[in-house]
Parts: sequence; C-alpha cells; structure tokens
Amino acid sequence: MARERSIEINPNRLLTIAAQRVQIPVLPFRVEYDADVDTLYLRFKEGLAPTHSEDDMEKGIVYDYHDKELVGIEILDASTE
Repeated sequence: MARERSIEINPNRLLTIAAQRVQIPVLPFRVEYDADVDTLYLRFKEGLAPTHSEDDMEKGIVYDYHDKELVGIEILDASTE
C-alpha cells in the first residue's frame, strides 16, 4: 500500500526556498503549488501559453517562454532545500 506524502505548506518558506534556487524576476506573478508532486509554479503572464521550455534539471528548474518572453518558472521538489 502506498503511503501518502504529507507536506506542511508555508507559502513564504516555499518562496524563500525558490529564491535560493532561481533568480525571480521583479514582476507581478501568481504562485501555484501542487502538493501532489511538490511543484511550485510562478506565472508571470496570464493568457500566454508557453511555446517552449528550457530546463536546468541540476537545480530542478523549468523556464517557460512564449516566443522570447518568460511567462513562468516551474520549481520541482519545491519544498526541498
């Protein structure tokens, strides 16, 4: 039987951990967290779907772009320092 993973979510802590792994642009953004997969998504542009992504898997970061414009950053294993 699989064990459920329990993570206590503190949004400020997640953003602090994220800032240690990636430089967050000074833009308004929306934060989305998926506890099932421990992924934090920083969405910079509403209504623009990514046309391509670039990853830095060593840091667990995926950068989403619409053409040349950064529209989001996905941080994998977000609660892990």
